[in-house]
Amino acid sequence: MSRSFSLIIFLIILSGIAMPSCRQEPYQDFTPGFTYTISEEDPNILRFVNTTTGEHSYMQWDFGNGEQTRKQPANRLTYSVFYEQKGEYTVTLTVWGTSGSDQDTKSATKSVRVEYSAPNPDFTYEIIPDSSNHVRLTDKSTGDYDNITWKYPGRVYPGVPGETRVLYLAMAGTYPLELEISRDGVFKSITRNITIQSDDPDYLDHYELVWSDEFEAEEIDHSKWVHETGATGWGNEEWQNYTDGMNTSLSGGTLKITVLKTGEGQQVGDYTSSRINSRESFTYGRFEIRAKMPEYNGPGLWPAIWMLGKSIQEGTPWPLCGEIDIMEYVSWNPDYVGSAIHIESNNHALNNAITSGQIPLPTVEEEFHVYGLIWTYNRLYFYIDHPNNTILTYHRPAEYDQENWPFDRPFYFLFNVAVGGTYGGVEGVDDSIFPAVMEIDYVRVYQLE
Repeated sequence: MSRSFSLIIFLIILSGIAMPSCRQEPYQDFTPGFTYTISEEDPNILRFVNTTTGEHSYMQWDFGNGEQTRKQPANRLTYSVFYEQKGEYTVTLTVWGTSGSDQDTKSATKSVRVEYSAPNPDFTYEIIPDSSNHVRLTDKSTGDYDNITWKYPGRVYPGVPGETRVLYLAMAGTYPLELEISRDGVFKSITRNITIQSDDPDYLDHYELVWSDEFEAEEIDHSKWVHETGATGWGNEEWQNYTDGMNTSLSGGTLKITVLKTGEGQQVGDYTSSRINSRESFTYGRFEIRAKMPEYNGPGLWPAIWMLGKSIQEGTPWPLCGEIDIMEYVSWNPDYVGSAIHIESNNHALNNAITSGQIPLPTVEEEFHVYGLIWTYNRLYFYIDHPNNTILTYHRPAEYDQENWPFDRPFYFLFNVAVGGTYGGVEGVDDSIFPAVMEIDYVRVYQLE
């Protein structure tokens, strides 16, 4: 057989053998898709969910607002995107197949609509020339919003979008002033610090009466007052049993708390008295109570006009809640009164309460006197009869927290007369002094305009 003939036979055989194809397998099928919802908390936030079906490896978002993702693995399903301006936006999701090749991509596109421009709070302020305690505020917020509220410690002022308002800040200090704007339950706020250089010498003229009880009725106003009851010692080893109104009365324009000896004496529960609390609570202001202490007949009585942080009713323990003793009197030391504060860092249990000490007041048992407190954003000061007669001042510490300054939240009034106890019973209880009566002519609360 010739060589040429053999080559022909080989080529014929070779041509009959099935050779593998060089054509690539078809790409895995997939269908890109996504859904979106509007956030219930903020209508300018849209939540996008990748709903692509089939096998795929990568994805990339273009949210139409200038924000987009890089090509990334397709294992992240959701994105929350903020749209500041209202309008129509074209959103595109690009998906890569399993090969990851740029020739193996598909896209899904939707038009989304944002109904509102995001509210962005902003304001300017100016201390008014020749009136250094007045500040002119102007709302400069942008976006869609319906309401504004100005806030600084202890005060809230509803306003009108775009308004200019003058705010009075009586005392020297730095105040955090907040502007809150809102629309349909969406709230945004901004805070700026405003520094007032000096106290207004005429600040007393700017206080307005906001709450009072003149005790002119025939019965105590239970919409304003509630009795605390019990013979528990009240944390001070006291002997009285506080009753639900039996020892409280109104006559002649004064509230009278009458202390009675009802048992053999010298034991817990052998005496009855009253402890009444205001239902209303307050943050900052001028507080005045005009009162007369029981006629002096001997030791054993412990009347007090004071305030407690409302947080104690919500589970905050004493003294972390804070206590303000506007006036305390003990009948073993007649003709003297005092003021004090008790806080977590300073209290009588630690032997370091902040007090005025015993202040001489020779007519405390014979005449009515005004016991007052002015409580501002950064100080408390206590006085007798007039603010010029200050007996104790406590400034907010430079580094403050709830342990040394719980005085940035509401406090309520308490009026009571205890019998004996760790302070009232220092010289024992003379059982011949009963009945004994503390009278209160009025309680008034003023706040700055």
